[in-house]
Amino acid sequence: MKTAVAARSHQADEELVIKGEHFAQMLQSIELLHRRFLDVITVELGQRNKTLSSVQALILSHAHGMPISLGELQALGHYEGTNLAYNVGKLAAGGYITLARPQWDKRSSLIELTEEGRDVAQIVAQLLMDHAGLLPEIGISAADLSLTTRMLNGLNRLWSA
Repeated sequence: MKTAVAARSHQADEELVIKGEHFAQMLQSIELLHRRFLDVITVELGQRNKTLSSVQALILSHAHGMPISLGELQALGHYEGTNLAYNVGKLAAGGYITLARPQWDKRSSLIELTEEGRDVAQIVAQLLMDHAGLLPEIGISAADLSLTTRMLNGLNRLWSA
């Protein structure tokens, strides 16, 4: 009896180790994919003679649409405060965005994209669409993408709690 319990306990320990290794590999893959995605954006921007960084282009793509505050961009979880403030300053200096103070809160800044900023946001949006269209060619179905998105959102909730 004790041997069977010990064997199950040992098996559970081994499964946990394997699960931990797979989890670590998945996190490393996510990190690598993010860096590769930034590289893809950099290449696309370079081909179009745009001089901003891939991170700045992503900020523009997240700010596309209505004016958005720095706090809202930061709350999305994509950017840290000092890094965001630095890049927003560079985007404003480069003519990609305008900054305005809302009447209801003079401590905050609203980001609004200029025509040049909207052009860059559109480049990123088109790049995403182009690459999404390639997913079936590498064996990634809509169901696979949906499952991956649900899983990553679950991890985000786990670490945001």
